[in-house]
Amino acid sequence: MIDRLVMRNVWISSWVLSLSLFGDALIYVILPVHAEAFGISMLMVGILLSVNRLIRTFAYGLIVHLAELIGVKKLCLIAAVTATLSTAGYGLFESVFFLTISRIIWGLSFAALLLVTLTYAAENPAKTGTRIGISRSVEQVGPLLAMTVGAWLATIVGPRDVFLYLAFATAFSVFLAFGLNEAAQPKRLKQKATRYRMFPRPDSLDLLIFWMGAGIDGVFTVSISLMWAQYLSTEMAILFGGSVLAGRRLSEMLVAPCAGVIADRLGIRMPLLLAILLTIVGFASIGGGMLMLGSIALVLARGALGTLFPAAVARIYPEDKIKALARNQTWRDVGAAAGPLATGLCLVFIAPELMHIFIALAFIIALTMFVFSPGWRAIA
Repeated sequence: MIDRLVMRNVWISSWVLSLSLFGDALIYVILPVHAEAFGISMLMVGILLSVNRLIRTFAYGLIVHLAELIGVKKLCLIAAVTATLSTAGYGLFESVFFLTISRIIWGLSFAALLLVTLTYAAENPAKTGTRIGISRSVEQVGPLLAMTVGAWLATIVGPRDVFLYLAFATAFSVFLAFGLNEAAQPKRLKQKATRYRMFPRPDSLDLLIFWMGAGIDGVFTVSISLMWAQYLSTEMAILFGGSVLAGRRLSEMLVAPCAGVIADRLGIRMPLLLAILLTIVGFASIGGGMLMLGSIALVLARGALGTLFPAAVARIYPEDKIKALARNQTWRDVGAAAGPLATGLCLVFIAPELMHIFIALAFIIALTMFVFSPGWRAIA
């Protein structure tokens, strides 16, 4: 009975997160093109699109503390409400100040909703990978709808008003959150609240996910179109680059649940090792000029690692999952924030292919450290 309730909570919390992502997914498409409609400069566009990730980097520990105080269901309800308000804020305000506040609110909302979904998915050791894979797959539905239907709707109602329509759709997530069953609330969160460090020290697995964020979400994402432009026209390079980035979400939808099922049947160690090796092959291939092969490898690896990393964390830290998951996500966001910044700075001096070689070497070193750590033995 409890297993069914946990699975129900996984589905509900995942759809809450998916619907809440409407506004964030579309603003990346709308804001750079229609900055004037929002009353901001292009410089502020970059700041607004990154401030939510910066906030998340420092917020996970505080959100864990809040979850222990009020419980996972209440945290999900609050985050669904604030996610709706942040999306509405994009359509209501032209002020830089209020748009920044909306992005900060979204960053906190996403961090909370992500931890809620991962906590429910990792609650029962049995079939953890399958539940995390399903959660990751559902999570991608909202952004795909936003970037397709939402983008089309924006051409009809305008670049700002479209977010008011999306906020109305996102509000449905609040009603979904009421359906979470408190009987299946994770045991760790029923204990007395403890204090957590805002910027926790990483373990060897955290270092691996850091390089995933810095490499795939940073170096690869920022430079893929630039590298294609060496062989194709600018327009075709943008098309190829955009197709690769769109493929990341499709990969998450298809590969993530498959990786979870494989991990539950064969154990986490071998699928995780293969996914990391595929990541290394992807970066090395791009570094060697094989862009298509490397891109496919990285897209597939990212989809698998999105499931396998949280599943490994839950296996390594069975008694303190939410703290470990929060720390892991913190270091992923640190990498994803540092990666684009470092790429922009280094592209002036270093070829993007050479940067991919560096990331491949960093992955090899981090993997070696993990293999010799207690965590490697724990996921056997």
